[in-house]
Amino acid sequence: MKISSREMVLLWITGVVALGGVTYMLVDPQLQEWKSLNGKKSETTRQLENQKRLIDQAPTWNAKLAQQKKKLPTHPQGKDVTTDLQILIERLAKANGVNLISRDAEKETLRGNMYEVAVNCKWEGKLESLTRFLFDLQKEDVILDVSQLNVSPNEKKVLRGGFTVYCSYSRIPTAGGGEKKNEIKGQKNDVQSP
Repeated sequence: MKISSREMVLLWITGVVALGGVTYMLVDPQLQEWKSLNGKKSETTRQLENQKRLIDQAPTWNAKLAQQKKKLPTHPQGKDVTTDLQILIERLAKANGVNLISRDAEKETLRGNMYEVAVNCKWEGKLESLTRFLFDLQKEDVILDVSQLNVSPNEKKVLRGGFTVYCSYSRIPTAGGGEKKNEIKGQKNDVQSP
């Protein structure tokens, strides 16, 4: 059987098309994966640049942290801070015309190397008085944070509501591990003495 030149050209064209189709089927998944990896690479590069920028800002943030730590009040171990905090809140409220109906302190919690006490307050007063009170509360040299502020009018045209004040502070570490260690040493001395 003899193949004419026309058939040979058609045979070559069919072979090239078939080879192109097979190549496309084999290469297309690889191209999609390459595009995906290229997108991940650009995202990773962007994240890396953000991390480098944050690392470069570390001295600024450390300086701000040191400044805030200087403002942080320090109290001796075992001292009840809630009473002082409640007196401070009451003094500021009276000075600004806010009537505190109740104050309930929560238990002291340890957060990292800081302690925190929350005081839940119910109050009533005028809007101007409340605004001055909150402003004065933020001006104090104590680290105070007001959250969950609720305000509602009552029948006397006086505002009434509640808020929670969080006070952050640190404790002075006791020398040599605290009083308990001294008591144990004293007991050992008593046992060893005849």
